[in-house]
Amino acid sequence: MFLFPAGVSAPTQKKSFLDSSWTRVGRTAGAGLCALTLFGDPAAAQTAERTWHLSVYGSRWVNADLLEIPERTFTGELTAEDAYFVGAGLSRVIVPSFAIPLPGTDFAFRGNRIELEGQVLRHFGDQSHWEGTIALMFRTGQIPLFGGLSVNLAFGEGLSYASERPRLEGSFRVEPSRFLNYLAFEAEFSHASLPGVYFVPRIHHRSGIFGLVAERESGSNFIGAGIRMDLR
Repeated sequence: MFLFPAGVSAPTQKKSFLDSSWTRVGRTAGAGLCALTLFGDPAAAQTAERTWHLSVYGSRWVNADLLEIPERTFTGELTAEDAYFVGAGLSRVIVPSFAIPLPGTDFAFRGNRIELEGQVLRHFGDQSHWEGTIALMFRTGQIPLFGGLSVNLAFGEGLSYASERPRLEGSFRVEPSRFLNYLAFEAEFSHASLPGVYFVPRIHHRSGIFGLVAERESGSNFIGAGIRMDLR
């Protein structure tokens, strides 16, 4: 698993990510999850394993390297630029549910899946271009929370290609690159009363893999969320 530094953004006035309008969206989504937990019917559960699913996303550029995002989020020091994207993704499960045994015990992590995901994204704001990604996603099994709410976690590794050189990526020393490595990190929340519908917070990361596919200081990080629906 690689964790790569993101590029240096253009010198503009930094805006707190937590004070942005995206925070209000997050609060609304959080309220929706709480409402599902309180008023949903936990007895209504999914009965079939999915094969295809469709997602729609919105995300915003954040000024942090990938490993800095958790700390800056909790300390309130995470800032953002006026650069966004919206888009859609289609995924196909290519390895259905399998278990990963814990050596030396009778315990196993069950319900894991491997998926192939493709996305088409439109960037707007301080940079304007199209982006396409393709990635293999490893997804855990469901983790029960409370009141019929559950979550799974996923990590994706793949490739990203931009229709133009992204204006904010790179630095004064490095020209932005259209082709970069792509990583995705997400949590997929669901409730038993709405089978096949999910709320998905997500990190979208582009980088040059420490100079392997592009010069160092190339790349970006976006944080956002989306809605996902199973297509079966």
